[in-house]
Amino acid sequence: MITFQLPTINADSALLLNTPVAATDVVLANGVLTVKDESGAAALVLKASDLINFDYNAYAAGTANVVDVDLTGVTIVNNGVYRLTISAPYVQSFFGGGAESNAVFRTRTYIVSTDGTATVAELQAAFIARINADVNAYFSATSQAGDVVRVTADAAGFGPLTVTAPAGATVADFTAWVSPVGTVDEVLQYIPNSALVTGTYNRYIITYRKFIRNNIVNGLQVALPVQAIVYLNSGDAGTAATVTKLTNVLSGAYTPVADYLGCPAV
Repeated sequence: MITFQLPTINADSALLLNTPVAATDVVLANGVLTVKDESGAAALVLKASDLINFDYNAYAAGTANVVDVDLTGVTIVNNGVYRLTISAPYVQSFFGGGAESNAVFRTRTYIVSTDGTATVAELQAAFIARINADVNAYFSATSQAGDVVRVTADAAGFGPLTVTAPAGATVADFTAWVSPVGTVDEVLQYIPNSALVTGTYNRYIITYRKFIRNNIVNGLQVALPVQAIVYLNSGDAGTAATVTKLTNVLSGAYTPVADYLGCPAV
């Protein structure tokens, strides 16, 4: 079975809140941001001055890419040979490899030929038949009016399709790809606790400076940019207020501004 693996977030830590309470789970005081996890523990503690940037995305199931290949402009030659190549970035092979290992299932190439009375419709049908007969394909093909081959990815997790068609063909998205965010499969990669990961989640990726000891500078500390992931249950009533508060803190819009100031002991 052909599967997929979305790009790994290089996170230093990850926390999850199933029942977030904005007033107590996200606190900025004396220049220190504290975000608690579901157990109530202070899971992320950092100085506001060490914040570098953040990325926020609401939960998305993801949308599989659908691509139309219009063969109308292809020059048809009797007894000709034509090639169509399809790939996606997040395909994972049977041995666990993905894009980083140039896995064998990543790119699929279909070569077809026409007969002595070739037509565009014949070429269209040949490509569709060849694609749908490929047991290692992670997409399917259907016939559309106007000599169009419509290629549909099996799942959003495979990523956007890249299609290289015969000369003269035009390739365009029929349905744009939308990346999954905060799905159970994703969250379990970073928080491997199936009893805790029970819903769908909005996601923050927070980049900040973390100071670590390094003998290169005579035992002093050096600043290392790291990332922390914060997952908030998208279906909980307290999530909207928590998103508003945390976004304001991270963007510098939080008030009172005095809470960004102080002499933190972290």
